[in-house]
Amino acid sequence: MLPLDELGEGPAVVLLHAGVLDRSMWAELSRALAGAGHRAIAPDLPGFGEAAAPSAAPWLDVLAAMDALGVERAAIVGSSYGGAVALRVALAAPGRVSALVLASAPPPDLDPSPELARAWQAEDEALERGDPEGAIAAVVSTWTLPDAPALLRERVAAAQRRAHANAAAAGTVEQAPDPLEEDPGLLARIEAPTLALAGTRELADFRDGALRMARAMPNARAELIEGAGHLAPLETPDAFRDLVLEFLGDAAATPSPRSRT
Repeated sequence: MLPLDELGEGPAVVLLHAGVLDRSMWAELSRALAGAGHRAIAPDLPGFGEAAAPSAAPWLDVLAAMDALGVERAAIVGSSYGGAVALRVALAAPGRVSALVLASAPPPDLDPSPELARAWQAEDEALERGDPEGAIAAVVSTWTLPDAPALLRERVAAAQRRAHANAAAAGTVEQAPDPLEEDPGLLARIEAPTLALAGTRELADFRDGALRMARAMPNARAELIEGAGHLAPLETPDAFRDLVLEFLGDAAATPSPRSRT
C-alpha cells in the first residue's frame, strides 16, 4: 500500500500532492479537515516521498490504497499532478468519488504556452547535461512564486531531490494507457461535484485550464484564488482551506446524480 498519513474520523477525503512535493504538503489541511469532522488521508504517490517505486497507473494505486483502508467512497483533493491523478481516479471508478477539488490541475488537452514550454525545456536540458541540481533549480523557479518564502523553496528542492533519487533507482517505467490523454472529451463523463481552482498569479496554462475543465464537466465550477500561484494549498492556505471546507459541505448536502434518478 502507498505510504500515507491519516487523521480524523468521518467522511473520507483523499489528498493527492503536487508532483514537486510529497504528502507532507497536506499536514495543515489534514488538521483542518479532521477538526471539521472528516477522515483525511494523504498518501505519497508512486515515485514520490516514501513511495519509491513509480507506477504505470498511479490512479489505480490510489484506489488500491482506498481498498486497503476500507474506504468505499471519498472526496478527492488534488494539487497539480495530484489533480491529474484525481481526475483519472474519478474516470476509472466514478462511484467511489463523492467530490473533486482540482487545484492547478493540468487539463488533459494542455497545449503548453511558450512560458511553460521554456520551463520544461530548462529542466530537461539540465538533466540531459547531467546537472540534477540545475534541473531542481529550474523546477523551483517555475513552480514557486518569485517572492515565495525560502522555506517553501527549500521544501520543493528537497522533495525533488528525493523524487530524482527514486526515479534513478527505479529505471524506466512503461506508462499505462491514459484514457483522458487519448480522449479529453471523457471529462464530460465525470459527474462528481467538482471545484476547479487556480491562483491569480498562476501560469495562464493552469488558470485557463481550470476554466475549461469546469465548462467541460457537468457538475463543476471554477474559482481563482487571489495571490496564489501554482501551490495554493501552501501559498494561501487559509483561503484554500476555507474554499475546500465550504465546497465539501455543499457537496455532501447535494444528492448524487444516481440518487436523483
